[in-house]
Amino acid sequence: MKNDIKITVLGTGTSVGIPALGQLGWGKCDPLNPKNKRQRCAILIQSYNTTILVDAGPDIKNQLLEHKVERLDAVLITHQHADHIAGLDELRTFYFYNRKRLKLYTNKETADVLLHRFSYLFNKSKKSQSYFQPPLELNNIDYFKDFFINDISIKPIRQYHGAIDSIGFIINNDFAYCTDVVDFPKESFDFLYNLKALIITGLRETPHSAHAHFDLSFNWISELKPKIAYLTHFSSDSDHNKVLEICPMNVYPAYDGLIINI
Repeated sequence: MKNDIKITVLGTGTSVGIPALGQLGWGKCDPLNPKNKRQRCAILIQSYNTTILVDAGPDIKNQLLEHKVERLDAVLITHQHADHIAGLDELRTFYFYNRKRLKLYTNKETADVLLHRFSYLFNKSKKSQSYFQPPLELNNIDYFKDFFINDISIKPIRQYHGAIDSIGFIINNDFAYCTDVVDFPKESFDFLYNLKALIITGLRETPHSAHAHFDLSFNWISELKPKIAYLTHFSSDSDHNKVLEICPMNVYPAYDGLIINI
């Protein structure tokens, strides 16, 4: 029997977050609405005995502290862009408690980037301090090949993300997380029909070369027919209440701290 799954949305912002530094600030988002305060995109997937983090951007320490996450079983990484990996160093402390390396899963393309940028997290070098031990274990995954983390099944699917590909994750055949996507190969899209819940990119009203805009996301959702769908990865053009006004039935703008029970 499958365990019930809880999805916690840790962040829903674009690469600079909202508010952004400098003159961009809140953009067109109402600063009085707390749902417009958006950290970089990440989610938690939790069953009774398993906790999985998807992506670890610059905000990950505060995100995990806010939700009192004391243990992780694994980390999934969708792709190599900094807003999804820049906080990986913060995860070192999960190793300290039991000296067990935290398992990280991604595809070879992203793994190669991680090994270049964060080699010390995975491999001990001659220049490492004598007491230092690499806290993370890198595991390569392949598109469309299911794997398990304890009681949770995961299917990675290919997504087109402008100049690179990203990974979408389907969890227990019930829920899919598809951030940073502008198009899908047919093989991937066919796995997304009739889910219980879907979280998918909805950047802004106007088209973008690497992220789906609202009308494109709405068209996908209309065809895929999930029971409920949420948009994520919002730009500073996308005020929460304004997006809510244009969403079709059973489609909503996600927000930081949203919990979805599946």
